[in-house]
Amino acid sequence: MLKVIHIKEFNLNTPTWDDLLNDFNQSAELGENIRAHHGFYYSRSVYRIPEVKKVLNQLNLNLAHLYMNVSSVSPTFGNHKDGTDVYYWQVKGKSKWTIQDQEEYILNVGDLIIIPEGVEHNIVPLGPRAGISMSNELVKYDPNEKHL
Repeated sequence: MLKVIHIKEFNLNTPTWDDLLNDFNQSAELGENIRAHHGFYYSRSVYRIPEVKKVLNQLNLNLAHLYMNVSSVSPTFGNHKDGTDVYYWQVKGKSKWTIQDQEEYILNVGDLIIIPEGVEHNIVPLGPRAGISMSNELVKYDPNEKHL
């Protein structure tokens, strides 16, 4: 199995809940690609938040998605694999990550986990939580492009 990296307290200078919710609302108002499903919220334009921009630059990445759950019973994407390395920064609350149904990691505020491309993982919120999933795309994402 490829190596998963968990860095505790990677960056504690996280966006506020207000920053995250206002950015999500701005995405909705602009008609950008968002999802809202039974307490699970997702948007692709969180790079506008200054704290997120700094981390993207620090990690030399160019794409940032926001994932929020309002409770521990809110759904997520379930077991899945990504087509690129994923850097996930826990910015609010806690989440449990299960890797290939074997390893488990508890992420707290400020923690970063790096999941290599193609490694199956599942995320379970341990209460209200928010995180920023970051990666690189060869072509920078255009938030004005309609997707849903």
